[in-house]
Amino acid sequence: MNKLLIVDTVYSLNQKGAAILLTVILLLIMVTLITLYTGKIQSFEHQIVINTQNQKWAKASAKAGLNQALAMLNVNKIWPIAGLSGNLEDNSTFSIYATTESLSSYRKLITIRSNGMSADGLAKATVTEKALIYPILFNSPPAPLMVNHGFSSAGEFELAANPNGLGTAFPLSLWSGAAIALSGTQHHSCILSEFNAGNCATNTYSDHTSKLDDIADGSTSFPADLFSYLFNIPSSEWLELQQQSDFVLVDCDTLDINSWGVIWVNGDCDVSAGAQIGNDSEPIILIIFDGDIEFQNDVVMYGLVFAFKPLGSTKILDINMQTNSAVHGSVVTNYQLGTKSLFMRVVFRPDVMQKLQNSKKLQRVARIPGSWHDF
Repeated sequence: MNKLLIVDTVYSLNQKGAAILLTVILLLIMVTLITLYTGKIQSFEHQIVINTQNQKWAKASAKAGLNQALAMLNVNKIWPIAGLSGNLEDNSTFSIYATTESLSSYRKLITIRSNGMSADGLAKATVTEKALIYPILFNSPPAPLMVNHGFSSAGEFELAANPNGLGTAFPLSLWSGAAIALSGTQHHSCILSEFNAGNCATNTYSDHTSKLDDIADGSTSFPADLFSYLFNIPSSEWLELQQQSDFVLVDCDTLDINSWGVIWVNGDCDVSAGAQIGNDSEPIILIIFDGDIEFQNDVVMYGLVFAFKPLGSTKILDINMQTNSAVHGSVVTNYQLGTKSLFMRVVFRPDVMQKLQNSKKLQRVARIPGSWHDF
């Protein structure tokens, strides 16, 4: 009996050991499977993170290319025919392409497409945006002199007319919303060739004896807001144009033949005798904000003078050009001229006026809201 009990006990222990061993093996298999599965999930999640980072990396590269393209447009105002590519410091790359559509009034619509690639080459992204290249001068003045409130009988002028200001072969010398009486003996207009020959006072269009159609005064089509007419910005938002100006000055002392771009002057502008401001190949836009303008003898300026009196100003302002001084281009003012018995001389130059709109230095680049897309 004792031998049988011992055998049964040993057999029972062997069975329990086998069961335990099997359980342990099964647990090890389960742990191994769980570990492998967890590792696979973590590897998959890690790959997702890498892919996400690469995609962001590629998109950042594409945005960098887009910003570089816009910076190039700001400088050059044109887009090269071929596409451009570049490398960033993190070894990611971009390539940029653009198409150009010419619009009216010297404006161009540029559609930029930038492709970015991550440094490992595993992710690509594309972004597009549209930009508008436009001249600061939205509407070119059709006359050498535009005056919102007319010209007082106390002041006088000499104007070389725009030969096609009112249509082909219909000259325009002065445009105003107010009626103008040519009572002064020095009031006269003429063609450019007569001005250049020194005969403007004798071979005239209009003078104090006869006011012809080249003086378009009392015009119902005269712009109500000259600021908006010239620059497509309401006069109440003049600060926007000041911020777009290339130079903001407190006087005109530094202006010379090398002056360029859009120049904003806060206050009076007194130009010394014999000075030249700008030149016929690179005219300027000169904005005089709430100040008088005085050109001493033999001052020549090429471009546009806009004398702007802001709403609420109580100053009595005027423009005076002494012997042989003149603006070659156009003068525009939103207040009455000739209140101080002064003299105005303006020579309309079609070539100068054209350059005021197509000159790169007088153009700006604007991103078009809502045109940005990513792919």
